Amino acid sequence: MDCSEFRRRLLIDPGSPEMANAANARACPDAPARLAEALGFEQALGRALQVEIPGDLADRVIAGAQMQTPAIASGRSWRALAQAASLVLGVLASLGIWMSSRSPTEQLIEASVEHVAHEPYAMTRTEIVPQALVARMFDEAGLRVESRELEVSYLNRCPLGERLSVHMVMAAKNGPVTVLYVPGEGAIERLDSRSAMIAVRTMPFADGALVLLAESNHDFDRIESAWHGWTSKALVASGGL
Repeated sequence: MDCSEFRRRLLIDPGSPEMANAANARACPDAPARLAEALGFEQALGRALQVEIPGDLADRVIAGAQMQTPAIASGRSWRALAQAASLVLGVLASLGIWMSSRSPTEQLIEASVEHVAHEPYAMTRTEIVPQALVARMFDEAGLRVESRELEVSYLNRCPLGERLSVHMVMAAKNGPVTVLYVPGEGAIERLDSRSAMIAVRTMPFADGALVLLAESNHDFDRIESAWHGWTSKALVASGGL
């Protein structure tokens, strides 16, 4: 198993025996650390979702109901239902407030990470996309770039929730970097974060936003500078500066 395959399968099934063997064989220089991080995340998620239900719960509920008189049981049942309903409504209201309180940047990060996790094969592509296709894709997205210097191994128009992005993968020293250009995103902040073992950087860019995603952020500065250079050259060529 090579490094690209290791990274792809790490997002799918980190607990498989083949992943442990690949980590021990150093399929990637940091394979043991990445595998340990992935397994730790899955274990923490499993603990958070684990809810123990007593095996005799149904019998205990029935027995408790039978011990009450019909009138008392009816009154208490209505009160219990009212309390339960109030609790559920309170939880839903709190969840709605939390969801609506998330900033556009946080929402974009969540959508980007979820999208990348569902397209792991994009990270394994190595053939360079033809420059004419790159130029046409960005023209359709309303952005001119100096595509002769923009080498990507994957290119597609992909939905991010209600957004439509240009999804790319670029080779870098420390591994492939996913780049998403999202037109029309005017409220995105520059932010470095980490979500689900993926390093993420968001930034305002042109008339939208740029999102970088990779295993680490070591190559983000270089790629960000290159993108600013490519768009500047395109503006000069078109007489925009």
